[in-house]
Amino acid sequence: MNCNPFTLGHRALVEYAAAQVVKLYVFVVEEDKSIFPFADRIELVKQGVKDLANVEVLPSGKFIISQQTFSGYFNKAELQDAVVDSSEDVEIFGREIAPTLGITVRFAGEEPTDNVTRQYNETMKRILPRYGVEFREIPRKTFDGEPISASAVREALKAGDFDRIKELVPETTLLYLRGRHSVTK
Repeated sequence: MNCNPFTLGHRALVEYAAAQVVKLYVFVVEEDKSIFPFADRIELVKQGVKDLANVEVLPSGKFIISQQTFSGYFNKAELQDAVVDSSEDVEIFGREIAPTLGITVRFAGEEPTDNVTRQYNETMKRILPRYGVEFREIPRKTFDGEPISASAVREALKAGDFDRIKELVPETTLLYLRGRHSVTK
């Protein structure tokens, strides 16, 4: 997860996945190429799931959605109409990371709007079973008929619409956003 910032949509994905497994690792994209810095994003995820006993939040490191393994992820706006190759990233996960941590299932939220992430999900669906890892795509949580997304939160933040943001993020993220943007609403 990139969690730029952490939303109720992310929370719903984590809750669903955590209910399916004994131990759930949530990898937060470590590259600092997002609006919110990695240190803040990982802390928001940790705070947002701290009540889920079987969840461990970890940095993604250099081999899960990084500039080194899947640089296209960080240029999504320019690549929406392009075919991207994320196979190296998925191969490393299947060959090295999954066996080291005993991961047998990888979860991801379905992606109705972002073509780059949708292609990444398709690559996981195709490659992970070769390594004994099942891929499960989770339907996205919606609000007002639209998938909850970090981009929607960022748009509301630009507009200063904290009433909208309050509907899309956990309290911990809301407090962070209010503090970061010196808003007293």
